[in-house]
Amino acid sequence: MAIPYFKKYLFLIVCIAVILLFGRNLNPFDTTTFIVHDETQPARILEFVFNLQHNGYPPRIAPHMSFGLGYPIFNFYAPAAYWITSLLYIGGLNVASALELSYLLALLTAYIGMYLLLKRYFNEYVSILGALAYISSPFVAVDIFVRGNLAEIWFFALFPLSLFVITTTSSRTLPISAVVLALLFTSHNIFSLVSVPLLIGFAFLQKQKRIPLFSISAGLLLSSYFLIPALTELDQVQASSIATITDYTKHFLCPAQLWYSPWGFGGSVAGCQFDGMSFMVGKLQILMGFTGLGYFGYQIIKKRTISNYRTMVAFSLLFVGSLLMTTHFSTPIWKTFESLLSIFQFPWRFLLFVIFGLSFFGAYAVTAIPKKWQFPSIVLLIIMYFILNPKFFEGNTLSTEKYLNQYASDGYIRNTAAFKVAEYLPQSADYDYWRSLEESGLDSLGPIAKQAGQDVQILRNDPFEKIALVKSSQDVALNIHYAPYWIIHREGTRLFPDTFDELGRPVVDVSSAEHETVTITYRQTLIQQLANGITVAAGIILLIYSGTYQRWHKKKI
Repeated sequence: MAIPYFKKYLFLIVCIAVILLFGRNLNPFDTTTFIVHDETQPARILEFVFNLQHNGYPPRIAPHMSFGLGYPIFNFYAPAAYWITSLLYIGGLNVASALELSYLLALLTAYIGMYLLLKRYFNEYVSILGALAYISSPFVAVDIFVRGNLAEIWFFALFPLSLFVITTTSSRTLPISAVVLALLFTSHNIFSLVSVPLLIGFAFLQKQKRIPLFSISAGLLLSSYFLIPALTELDQVQASSIATITDYTKHFLCPAQLWYSPWGFGGSVAGCQFDGMSFMVGKLQILMGFTGLGYFGYQIIKKRTISNYRTMVAFSLLFVGSLLMTTHFSTPIWKTFESLLSIFQFPWRFLLFVIFGLSFFGAYAVTAIPKKWQFPSIVLLIIMYFILNPKFFEGNTLSTEKYLNQYASDGYIRNTAAFKVAEYLPQSADYDYWRSLEESGLDSLGPIAKQAGQDVQILRNDPFEKIALVKSSQDVALNIHYAPYWIIHREGTRLFPDTFDELGRPVVDVSSAEHETVTITYRQTLIQQLANGITVAAGIILLIYSGTYQRWHKKKI
């Protein structure tokens, strides 16, 4: 009697086990958290929330970062993970707990999304196994507990779910599909762009192509608020030049590292022996994945009929191609497309697609087992995943109180956080000089960089608006990293500065015998406003479409 119930609730049982075993160190209600490479995550969440609470929709700058000069990180860094995590913070969690819960939700989303995708091709139990293989890879633990890459883990979570909605979207579900795809397209700077052609290609594999392609187009339109400014205004910051500083040739993997590499909390270095972090994707995942890929190849050689043949071929190409891109064997490809691929910085980023391929073909391998042995084999493999991999899902812990004091303090946000994401420094600033202030910092700043012989009276010093009465015999520097989203007025007359100091602060002429009013206002650029308008218009159209479709469908019934 117990076996039928066990089969019926296996998906839920595995889901609970995932929370208890893989998510045991992601408990948002305990008194500890973990430290990671990207220590700026709490600062980003707090600045994102500050924008939301002070009419900064959508968030584009972190106003307190970089000594309070304003740092445009959210205009160029994919925001989907920050929308999700900020809502958890607004819901009442502290920022450390909100981050832990966000990682846990990403794991569960990845499990559910991969399960739903695999169910389009396999039975329920095979799909559960493949979904578990997907989220239990040791490299997933690296992304969470070592690197702390919130954006990357949410892309990992949304990718299979997005493929699923491509296969199931219909006229009725198009708005929901568009929202899911919009989240994917705004989840990660690099992978989101890569996902667009992948999803378009996948849509062409479907029998009904029109609605999937419509849903992708709608998802892109909903994502316009981020994608358009991020692509068209990238020359305002130093991201492109800084990203290419990393020598990707030093970060190729040796194939043996995928099978075993020592666990650690350090970084990636040149060569295959001295990396401080692990690149294991899981021994059982490798055995199952390559068995499934070999089984697929065997069936092709035997010229057997294979259901979903085109999809299988596409996923095998993604798997093998991504595997190749992580190793030095792909050097000619990297060299040929260096201007594009160099923004990946680390070839091992392609491991996310490798894990996807291993999980898909690992599930496919089970279909070769005779039916009477299939379910017991699946249960055994599930148990093995739970025995082998949970030990990797833990980090270097710290009390939540100390963590918040260290990484969520006003001082950290103001003086330190921006230097950890230096690529978003506006072009108006001198990078080397700005970097030299990392240790010394700057004193608390008002609207004007005061100098001898100046009389400055501060009328307003809000993050998004600064007003001062200034009397000076010389030009003055305004305390902002200048970019086109800052609007400057002197006595009501718009100023367009063309002179900047080493911090990118505009130097303007206010010389007068009397005090003059200088106003500095943050306002989204025309491109940003147009992009916002496209997103809003797309959302309204989808809402109208959804309501109209529902009414039409009811009348038809």
